[in-house]
Amino acid sequence: MAQSISQEAIGATGLPGATAASRHAGATTSGAPTSGTFAVGDYIIDQTGAMYVCTVAGTPGTWQLSGVSVNENIAGKNFVINGGMDIWQRGTTFATGGGYTADRWYCYASGNAVAETQVASGLTGFKYALQVQRNSGQTSTSAIYATQSIETLNTLPMAGQIVNLSFWAKCGANYSGTSNQLTVQLIAGTGTDQNVISGFTGATALFGNTVNLSTSWQRFTVQTNSFLTASVASTYTQLGINFIEVPTGTAGANDWFQITGVQLEIAPQATPFSRAGGSIGGELALCQRYYYQTALGFLGVGSLSNSSSADFGIRFPVTMRATPTMFSTSISSSLYVQSAAASTSYSTAGNFYNTSVDTTTPRITVSGYTAGQACIVNSIVSGAYISASAEL
Repeated sequence: MAQSISQEAIGATGLPGATAASRHAGATTSGAPTSGTFAVGDYIIDQTGAMYVCTVAGTPGTWQLSGVSVNENIAGKNFVINGGMDIWQRGTTFATGGGYTADRWYCYASGNAVAETQVASGLTGFKYALQVQRNSGQTSTSAIYATQSIETLNTLPMAGQIVNLSFWAKCGANYSGTSNQLTVQLIAGTGTDQNVISGFTGATALFGNTVNLSTSWQRFTVQTNSFLTASVASTYTQLGINFIEVPTGTAGANDWFQITGVQLEIAPQATPFSRAGGSIGGELALCQRYYYQTALGFLGVGSLSNSSSADFGIRFPVTMRATPTMFSTSISSSLYVQSAAASTSYSTAGNFYNTSVDTTTPRITVSGYTAGQACIVNSIVSGAYISASAEL
């Protein structure tokens, strides 16, 4: 027989420390109630095991997720790497129609002149933000993208789960998106480790919502329930996040948007932001799994294979996602080689051999050396670097 309990019956009874009314108000399939009238203190437990408490009475009232950990420093909770825009190995200012900027973030603007910049966020809890700016005077109205592609191994744990995307964003005074809108998409695909801009195999937009920006920071959340259900869990194998400005008219001096605190998590409601690595050091290691760039100074110890060739080894700081593509700036006059006999020379050429996910062996051209001697190699010109990329 169905029974009910009156509000009076569940009022505070004066037990030590328990002085406020509370009642169990039923359950939902997932998430907080979206209809019905509730009182402060009502709570429900949904069928995923999450508990919600009504903190402001109303129809349906304001609900607070409870009963789950919301620790800001849980490594792995956030599937977006460098969501706080902390790591910038490639530099801090870019003028490109397409390429990586902040680590793991790919920006694209076909036919539109844009600049991507590291900026101080001015937002409590976040030091940096990614600013994507349409150049002043630009008349092209093609879409401008800031994206992150999530590799297959990191996508699979989200299969069949409720996920939540949250982020902070604001715009400049001359932002030209219609009604100050920024489009946010979560794209799924059936391929393996592809880039969302280049195109996912079997691409499907799980959602494509617009948010209205202002010149002050706002936190936005976009939720979709069970976007990878059990019946399609083996189909969707990669995810990508798109932030898209569709500009209008001629760009002013402050036609830009900024984003930071981007988080994709398995949760029915957004929780406080957490770095994917749990700390700055952990976040850097995750970024270096995809991209590593040497800095000015000591590079490695090697040997002279003959009088005109020096080989030296570079061990990457972390094992990379895949065997990387190696690149160097024009290294003529940028590397300094010293042999056991203390002779020195600048390099004039460079190649890479035996590259793996852990190491690579650069070979540089020198002159006047003795085969078989040991040598050390230093980078001596600011701005010269060697990089290893295993990006999607």
